[in-house]
Amino acid sequence: MSSSLASFLQMLFNGLSLGATLALIAVGLTMVFGVLRVVNFSHGVLFMFGAYTTYFVVEVLGQGYFTALVVAAVVVASISAALGATVFRRFEGLLLEGAIAGILLALLLENVALVWFGASPKSVAGPFTDVVAIGGVYLEGHRILIIAVAIVLVTALHLFVTRTRYGRALRAAQQDSFAARSQGIAVPRMLIMTFAIGGALAGAAGALVAPQQVLLPSMGQPPLLLAFVIVIVGGMGSVKGSLIAAGAIGLLQSGISTYWVPEAAVWSSFAVALCFLAFRPQGVFGNA
Repeated sequence: MSSSLASFLQMLFNGLSLGATLALIAVGLTMVFGVLRVVNFSHGVLFMFGAYTTYFVVEVLGQGYFTALVVAAVVVASISAALGATVFRRFEGLLLEGAIAGILLALLLENVALVWFGASPKSVAGPFTDVVAIGGVYLEGHRILIIAVAIVLVTALHLFVTRTRYGRALRAAQQDSFAARSQGIAVPRMLIMTFAIGGALAGAAGALVAPQQVLLPSMGQPPLLLAFVIVIVGGMGSVKGSLIAAGAIGLLQSGISTYWVPEAAVWSSFAVALCFLAFRPQGVFGNA
């Protein structure tokens, strides 16, 4: 295999693993907007809680990583549902007020995490440390795990939304909450369910990333910003758009890091988002 082809395939692999993580964060963010019409700026904190929950289960309690992955999803889903029921449901349709509440909540929870977990970086041991080299392409076991888990979770979400009664009710609430209420759908319950699903995905994303980077209370900010880029490109409220945009942004970041300079990867994504806001603010798929 030529070096240029190996470099290209390596870029694809790294981009897909990054896109898989971002997809889990962005899907929850866009689902909440679809039902509540509020931008949840505290969503990155849920990602951070997922990572720290994984640290606590693995490094403090001495349990296995896969147990920690499940626990992180469940714990963060519970936290997110509680936030939706107690804070965000009061701001349904109030875009500015809900955004301000999300920012304040994010700052509050980050400072709470700073007190609980401390400012010193922490790390988590992952289950796969092996790297397989195939024709000059290095496949990290943990990146493969990230892609596989993301596919499983997104597939499960798709089946839930399209094949179950609660999933159809959730879609109805997302498309038109007033019409959904007139049909007897308990929209507040759908709201809490949406927050729980989004929290579970964000918690799982934090657990998946935990073995790859140091853990800090502020670690949720960079992926949240990229998640906003994704929902802007894909269309605010569009799950399908977020999935496709996550893959595209992941490949864009990986491609620029590989063929240009890593420092340009993040601002290039922001430049893409600004172009969409200027020329196609509804994104590729709108709110479909």
